[in-house]
Amino acid sequence: MTKNKIYDPQLLLSPDMKVFELIDSHPSLLSIFLRLNISLPFGDISIEEICRRDGYPVDLFLILCGMHLSKSYRPNKEQLSSEMLQGVVSYLRASHRYYTSYMLPHVASHLDKVLEHCDDLSKRALKSFYNDYVRFLATHFEEEERNIFSVIDSPEATIAADFSMLEAPHGDIDDRTNDIASLVFKSLPEQVPTALRCTMLDHIYMLRDDLRRHSDLEMYLLRPLVAKLQKA
Repeated sequence: MTKNKIYDPQLLLSPDMKVFELIDSHPSLLSIFLRLNISLPFGDISIEEICRRDGYPVDLFLILCGMHLSKSYRPNKEQLSSEMLQGVVSYLRASHRYYTSYMLPHVASHLDKVLEHCDDLSKRALKSFYNDYVRFLATHFEEEERNIFSVIDSPEATIAADFSMLEAPHGDIDDRTNDIASLVFKSLPEQVPTALRCTMLDHIYMLRDDLRRHSDLEMYLLRPLVAKLQKA
């Protein structure tokens, strides 16, 4: 089988690329290693070697990297195989854990530092708003786990299942994340140090962009793979 390569004006990824070169060029991809629980290598090994070592399909790994790095990159039909489906579901589940166990608590810790410089009313309002946002995301993730991922776990159920939920845009998540950024940017009192505010915004925008990639993975990777299985 011909090795899968991803060509893009801004990136060139291939199985024989060294892992250090990949991370050195694109540090944001470290989160993929964290989600897949792939330990960073000792020595100068390639992407293909580390995927073989950890039992993860190299073609799928490269697609995940490509979609995280480029907003416009979409895998074509020739790159997708039905064997990738469970790997994609595992990655999306791992992303849910990554958000709830790492990114959201990380943002919350920065929010607490910001709130130290706010009056009691602002503290209560902002904390309540963020907690509502976290609960909203948790509910959304639970719905995906129950109505999509758990169904895919059963191949017989998958064939006849309705996955129209995958077609729905995630604009509500994007809007709520932007609302938090707007509050930090516009509504905090001036005595909040600029450094704290900028750090908080930086993490919020990182979360927003990662959630957008998550939505793209569901729409342009998971949905075509499910359709392929149903047609087969």
